[in-house]
Amino acid sequence: MASTAGKARDASRIHRSKQLETISRYAGVLMVIFIVFILGGGVYDIIESPPASLQTSSGALTSISPYAGEQTINESIVAMLLYGCCFVGLFLVGISTHVLYDKSKANISLMIGLGLALVGFTGAYVVLLLKG
Repeated sequence: MASTAGKARDASRIHRSKQLETISRYAGVLMVIFIVFILGGGVYDIIESPPASLQTSSGALTSISPYAGEQTINESIVAMLLYGCCFVGLFLVGISTHVLYDKSKANISLMIGLGLALVGFTGAYVVLLLKG
């Protein structure tokens, strides 16, 4: 009888640990989404509600505000996408270090991750250069 009670207790512990693991994964994903939203200027967009594009003095439309203290909605969306690429790329690079049994899968994950991180960092740098 004692062994069945012990098995039931172990089964409930395993079930609880799987639930906590699932919750922690969702919490991690939500935290990354929140960080990307904050870094991309989401709070500024909510408070100031800037336009999607601006008209320059020559009459052309631009999606990037020339002033450092302002940001358009389109610029914010681009920044969020670029920061998202950085996070996903760095996550894939981290995943590639955990794959021990399949070298080709690890290499593909590493190359895609480095490519995404490079695109994200380079794109964010180019947007900053266009601002000033």
